[in-house]
Amino acid sequence: MEWILSWVRSGLLFGVISSVILMLCPNKSYAKHIGLVVGLLFILVMIHPVMELLQIDEDTYITYIKDFFAVSEPDLMSEQSLHLYEQSIAMQVKAALMESGYAIEELTVDVAEDGNVSRVRIVFGDTMGDIGILEQYLHEIFGQEVVIQYEGNRES
Repeated sequence: MEWILSWVRSGLLFGVISSVILMLCPNKSYAKHIGLVVGLLFILVMIHPVMELLQIDEDTYITYIKDFFAVSEPDLMSEQSLHLYEQSIAMQVKAALMESGYAIEELTVDVAEDGNVSRVRIVFGDTMGDIGILEQYLHEIFGQEVVIQYEGNRES
């Protein structure tokens, strides 16, 4: 019973204080803005005892809100989504390179758990062409420095 009386008392006290503030406002054009802020604060004053009754503190509430609106981060990607991501990148890079005239036999992409491309393995057909042009082209595709390790016979 004491809890309810305290709740009503705090609501009435807030109402009296907010009325005094509104009366002291020199310019009535600000009254609606002050009324809005006072209304929002009144809602908080009225909800606070309910939150205490339910034992909800601010940290718990903030943690709940963060978890509720959390967007899955790249490091939380599942193995299946990483595999689909690798396949998607491989198809896009292979299509772009074939469109540029490179003969591609095989292309595999390795993606780290954070979602960044860690390695791209390309097996070229008969000839590979100029490595410098290929390096520049791959740099344009990935937007970062590309290191090419060449193995096998190179014919230009």
